[in-house]
Amino acid sequence: MRLSAAALLALIVATVLGAQTPSTPQQPTFRTGVNFVRVDVYPTADGRPVADLGKTDFDVLEDGVAQTVDTFEHIAVRPRDIAAEPVEPRDLRESNQMAADARNRLFVLFLDTYHVTDETSWHNGTMRSPGSTTTRRPVDNKPLGPARIDRALVNFLNRAVGPTDLFAALTPEMDVGQLTFTRRPADFEELVRTVWGRRFSWDDLDPEEERWGQCYPPEFCGNCWPGILEEMVLRRREGLTLQALRSLVERLGELREERKAVLLVSEGWAMFRPDSQLARPLAWVPGPNCECPVVVPGGKGIYVGSDGKPKAGTDERTFATVDHQQCDAARATLAHVDDEHTYRQLLDEANRTNTSFYPVDPRGLAVFDTPIDAAPPGAIGTTPAPTSVVSDFAALRGRLETLRNLASATDGKMTETNDLTGGLKKIADDLSDYYLLGYYSTNAKADGTFRKITVRVKRPGVAVRARRGYLAPTEAEVAARKAATAAPDPEVATRESALASLGAIRSDRPFHMAAGLEWHVTAAGSQPRPAIWIAGEMDIAAARDLAWSAGAEASITVTSADGQAVASEQAKVSTVSRAFLLHLTSDLPAGEYLVRARLQGAPGGGADASEQVRVVVPDARGTATTALGQSLLFRRGPFTGAGFQPTADLRFRKAERVRVDVPLVGPVDAIAARLLDRRGQPLPVPVATSQRDEGGVRLATAEVTLAPLALGDYLVEVSTRRGDRQEKVLAAIRIVP
Repeated sequence: MRLSAAALLALIVATVLGAQTPSTPQQPTFRTGVNFVRVDVYPTADGRPVADLGKTDFDVLEDGVAQTVDTFEHIAVRPRDIAAEPVEPRDLRESNQMAADARNRLFVLFLDTYHVTDETSWHNGTMRSPGSTTTRRPVDNKPLGPARIDRALVNFLNRAVGPTDLFAALTPEMDVGQLTFTRRPADFEELVRTVWGRRFSWDDLDPEEERWGQCYPPEFCGNCWPGILEEMVLRRREGLTLQALRSLVERLGELREERKAVLLVSEGWAMFRPDSQLARPLAWVPGPNCECPVVVPGGKGIYVGSDGKPKAGTDERTFATVDHQQCDAARATLAHVDDEHTYRQLLDEANRTNTSFYPVDPRGLAVFDTPIDAAPPGAIGTTPAPTSVVSDFAALRGRLETLRNLASATDGKMTETNDLTGGLKKIADDLSDYYLLGYYSTNAKADGTFRKITVRVKRPGVAVRARRGYLAPTEAEVAARKAATAAPDPEVATRESALASLGAIRSDRPFHMAAGLEWHVTAAGSQPRPAIWIAGEMDIAAARDLAWSAGAEASITVTSADGQAVASEQAKVSTVSRAFLLHLTSDLPAGEYLVRARLQGAPGGGADASEQVRVVVPDARGTATTALGQSLLFRRGPFTGAGFQPTADLRFRKAERVRVDVPLVGPVDAIAARLLDRRGQPLPVPVATSQRDEGGVRLATAEVTLAPLALGDYLVEVSTRRGDRQEKVLAAIRIVP
């Protein structure tokens, strides 16, 4: 991915924003209830907002039945006050609270990186060779400087961002869980000098796409499999974009009912439908001048396992083996995608959650869909046939229609102009003046049906855009709301928190890191000292990548909440010994610490990866009530040798054993351990337990053989007893093929 994590954070600032000034100095408090409905209304006359309406000027109907307007507020957006200092949310909880306030405009900038052309980055269809199956291409600076869309966003940012708007940024490569709203813009002119548009950039494939390139190489054996890689990549990227938008809309709907605006920078989509031709059985035949790779029926490779017996599949100990089984499974899945169906679901979900899209074509008034010098990947020395003018125009029209329909169906506006700065300003003006109305629905049934809302203004010549409707809650949802207000079950909360760590697993990361708290006791009866353990591990896929074959060095730093560095360490890893474990025993005051690790390959290899983890160190005096540290996992299997190796990757295979070490303050009277399923139910799998001292740390240990388990998620529960006091820790693991 050519957009770094730090750059993505800076992109948050490039949204269509403005300062909000309520028309009255005192903010009314909204009433809430199961049947209370809030409606945001945008009245205009001759294209201009109408700012002098009163409560009695509005009529609100629900399914044709008149409703009584119970609350009324006018929000007027004024030009940015340079002297105003924005109140920045201090954490995610406070950010969500601000986002839930209907008086704060909510914007998300969605950069559709997969469907934006950068004139300097398509490289004539030449693939990277060899490509990396674990790391994305490093960020490049634009050789010609910022593009028009970049300058328009920067220019608009400097003029329209206000201190009370909330905004965030997202790309298809990001997880919607990373969405964080902020009020403080930052200068990102350095960012827009980098290449972030990736359409037609065939030398900038994602790691998964690179693996497909090994199965169906477009520049190998005279192109034995023409068009397969290109089709798979295009289908995957369009699907990722549409799914990311759906997840974004769902997330915005959870934040609040009132309008949310998504500024979508995109060139539109092709709307792929099922294609049986892509899923056809491949004829593995020799190409001209060389032979294509030979595979057994079903697409599995043949290799000799560690037990000396022949096996079908992928040998994880080698670098060159191509997993044709996985490639064929991905090809079959992509052949059956129906993006038109996903697109319709997106429209429905956007209307249900009151989310409006404001698409912007970064090309301005586009003439061609495919630039003249942009080409799909082809065989070496060949020139793909040019696209006809008629088919190119049809493709352009179809892509733009997807954006126009998205805007019109969600009550937004499409920006198609060469004056991108002016177009962005019109979007801001469109949301500069609005009213917030609230009413108690006369239909109090919890039937889950869609209720249509109609808003009328009594003044002649005034047009109205307003929330179109909402879904009434079901009986189950009403019960769930009541249950949510009750005190949560601590057992369930602990289990869900442990299982949530499995969501952070990323198969495309070459490096994994974990860190946690432990207690060092220097002498009997002495006060325990809090310390931090750090485990790092090179991913097994990275170990097969030539970029990491010469090994790597990890640089670890620990900083306090105020940004002060408190410790630093170095560690080495190799493709054989892929993991390291460090213990930072320096005196650490109570507080939150950020552990950062950067893994760099051998000089000249260009391999680079980084991770970070936060660790909270409690007051050492609190050990009377906090005796257990955070669990550290180890693995032993066919590729680790005879001993256990520390691991930061929560994925295990059935051929492995897992060991969980839990740091203790001191000896305990008894240790017990169980293996649980996702629901917390114990499984009849034996778990061996023990306790030992190691390097000044007392550890409770649980060890499990994973061979009897099916694929899925599990929990290792380690509990201790000291006198009449009992404590326990849960460690989540995932069994994979």
